[in-house]
Amino acid sequence: MNTEHLLHSSAEYALNSVHNVAFHRGLGNPLYPSSLVPMHKYLQEDLLAQYSQMAYAKSNFAVVANGAAHSDLNKWVGSFFQDSPATPPEGLPVRGQEKSKYFGGEERISHDGGNTVVLAFPGSSSFTGGAYKPELAVLASLLGGQSNIKWAPGFSLLSKATAQFPQAHIETTHLTYSDAGLLVVTMSGKATQVRGASQAVVNALKDTAGGKVSADEIKKAKAAAKFKALESGQGIDTGIELTGAGLIAGGKAYQIDEIGKTMDQVTDEQVKKVC
Repeated sequence: MNTEHLLHSSAEYALNSVHNVAFHRGLGNPLYPSSLVPMHKYLQEDLLAQYSQMAYAKSNFAVVANGAAHSDLNKWVGSFFQDSPATPPEGLPVRGQEKSKYFGGEERISHDGGNTVVLAFPGSSSFTGGAYKPELAVLASLLGGQSNIKWAPGFSLLSKATAQFPQAHIETTHLTYSDAGLLVVTMSGKATQVRGASQAVVNALKDTAGGKVSADEIKKAKAAAKFKALESGQGIDTGIELTGAGLIAGGKAYQIDEIGKTMDQVTDEQVKKVC
């Protein structure tokens, strides 16, 4: 189902592709296989067995629970994972320890599911990662794209910059991972609308980098970014996932209150500089 959705959505396909262009391997590997991925050529039984031995070594996973009794958790973890090795068996190739490296580039794909242009830039890691930069979340909020008010163009920088292209869907997202991230601006719609909106977005980015943004706009973006981060972090699933990823990557648990503090400390100059 996910693969079928990917193949029929130009926006999803482009987002999948932009990770490959940005990182090549690791984060660049496709989340969902498609007809362009030579899966059967490289997917072999012995390689899957090797991967399972590495992935399920105790040094490569964390068990995080919410609302569970400590004694019960210890009991079931000990029962289910007692045979898991402390470290991957010797002799197997060590994978997944290299830091993500941003390469960048350009790719054009023919797709009959619509017209999409994606602009992506190096982003921040998650809060528990070593490359966390809260100003990138503020920048994503500042740029925006889609209005929160029905039938209104919106007040974000990209909403105002692309107001004359109402049939183009503009959205800015900040995707964070354990040691890297991507700031992504996605434009979808009719070809003529996307073409015009793309140029307007580029001009808006240049203006922002040049300092043509008011302190009041950045203040509002900080408040919106903080609210979004705190709202997301309150979700049980999100908190558990981020805590587990943080423990594996750097031994650091997810702290929702600390995220709010980092957002408050972002300065106007940091936002302009990162843009």
